[in-house]
Amino acid sequence: MAETQRIKILLCSSSMDGGGSERQLLYLLRGLDRERFEPYLYLLYETGVLLEEVPADVKRIAFWSDVRFPKLNWPGRIHRMQVNHMASTLARLKIDAVYDRLFHMTLVTGPATRRMSVPRVSTIVSPPQFDLARSEKRWIHWKKRALRSAYANANALLTVGAGTADNAAEYYDLPRNRFQVMLSPIDIDRIDRESNRSWSGAVLRPNRKHIVSIGRLSDEKGHRYLIQAFAKYTQWVAMEKVPAADLHLVGDGVLRRELESLAAHLGIADNVFFHGQVYSPFALLRQCDLLCLPSLYEGMPNALLEAMACKVPVLATNTAQGAGELLRANPLGTLVAKGNSDELADAIRNRFEYPAPWLARIEPARQYVENHHSMEAWIDNISQVLSRIVRKP
Repeated sequence: MAETQRIKILLCSSSMDGGGSERQLLYLLRGLDRERFEPYLYLLYETGVLLEEVPADVKRIAFWSDVRFPKLNWPGRIHRMQVNHMASTLARLKIDAVYDRLFHMTLVTGPATRRMSVPRVSTIVSPPQFDLARSEKRWIHWKKRALRSAYANANALLTVGAGTADNAAEYYDLPRNRFQVMLSPIDIDRIDRESNRSWSGAVLRPNRKHIVSIGRLSDEKGHRYLIQAFAKYTQWVAMEKVPAADLHLVGDGVLRRELESLAAHLGIADNVFFHGQVYSPFALLRQCDLLCLPSLYEGMPNALLEAMACKVPVLATNTAQGAGELLRANPLGTLVAKGNSDELADAIRNRFEYPAPWLARIEPARQYVENHHSMEAWIDNISQVLSRIVRKP
């Protein structure tokens, strides 16, 4: 295909921080066939640990690098500035299609692409009934209406799971058949490579079991219930009923100090390790005996799939979407009720008292990830969607 016939794709994100959505954007920037596509990266903030991994041939545009904060501000002004900047970028670069993830960017790409008649793919990664209300405290009714309009006008709507699609269709009052489920990709080659490296963080204490939880330290992740459950487990350790264990929390967020105080209040601070944001946690994950995800709601947690790829037994809460949805359909891990520290504690105890059923699931879990979350298949599917919505001569 001639150079002039390549499809110009603008991939959009607030930043390139190390979250799952940003990393999947990076996968696309790397994996799109350069004979068919010419990718560009649009950011609100040109920040994030993943920036250094963006391919050299990808041109980057950042709103706050081009625009100064206005001396006079009023509700909606910055949003209008972002929409105008996005629209001018589409025109200047002659963009053929836009791809966005996360609703923060959809609020900008929706009106900008509609103004410029540029086709767009939007991906919803978490059930909006919970995610929008958690993230947005102001103007939520306006944002819901704006998002409904943006999603209604998208040329393709993708979600990471059927449960998220069901929730989004009901919440935004959109036809369910507008949503296409596209399972998140897992970079198994990278996981295998990095999990076999030496762990450079705090040394894991020998002769102990190691429990890990990976995720942002915020309310919806349910870490307080995990810490309470672990405190109960340590009581059984003191009675010599179960093996000693440490709890490792990977991630950072607004609740870190509160969770550290909770661990201290429960007398388990010496057994709970807060590792903060870890760019590549796979060397730690591979050495752990159990991954625990105590979330109150989820889209599709990459940490769950990554643990399955690392052959680590998984314990999660029975969310309507995400881990609950996957493990109800595929019994590759253990589910407990949301917000129930007693059930979490009992399941952790069961993992170490009766390990055989837990260990029997790790090989099928690895195979499931290889079969259903292939990077190559995901990039091919996204490429087909982008090609379909763009009409090129």
